[in-house]
Amino acid sequence: MSKYQIIYADPPWPVAKIRRECRPNQTTFDYPTMTLEQIQALPIEALAEDNCLLFLWTTQAFLPKAFTVMDAWGFKYQRTITWDKKNGLCLFGFHYRTEFLLVGYRGKIDMYPRRPAVPTIFSISSKNLLHSQKPDEIRKAIEVFGTPRIELFARQKTEGWDVWGNEVESDIVLPVVVEGAENGK
Repeated sequence: MSKYQIIYADPPWPVAKIRRECRPNQTTFDYPTMTLEQIQALPIEALAEDNCLLFLWTTQAFLPKAFTVMDAWGFKYQRTITWDKKNGLCLFGFHYRTEFLLVGYRGKIDMYPRRPAVPTIFSISSKNLLHSQKPDEIRKAIEVFGTPRIELFARQKTEGWDVWGNEVESDIVLPVVVEGAENGK
């Protein structure tokens, strides 16, 4: 099995859609979700080189659980990149317009690398993106961290990346099949 320096993942968190008067027919997702236990059980550590960075997408609701996933996959937390989507859902008096890309590592990471710096905040409108789709600009920005790299739960094949997910022809087969995860997201 291939080993990667960069693992980029957007797990299908077990989110339930909220029924709203303005969108009464949107009650299911366009993709299958996974339980927290299924996500944690994925053998991601087996994909990681000795020195590897994990970029793990999460939302406000799943932020605490994302840290347990990172730990289960064998990574230590390093920092958070914030995506300001410039729009989003208003609930409980808050405007949810951010998502988070947690950065974890295993092994060593270079403290003073000679490469372009990656910002810890991206302000990119999500108005033209599909539900749960992430901006290509963020994936492109993290490419400076090295190769080989893989995107898990990918929606498209991107040059320079291996992919795994149910919306693409996967480049790898995970060695353990978790019920509901064999197709990815």
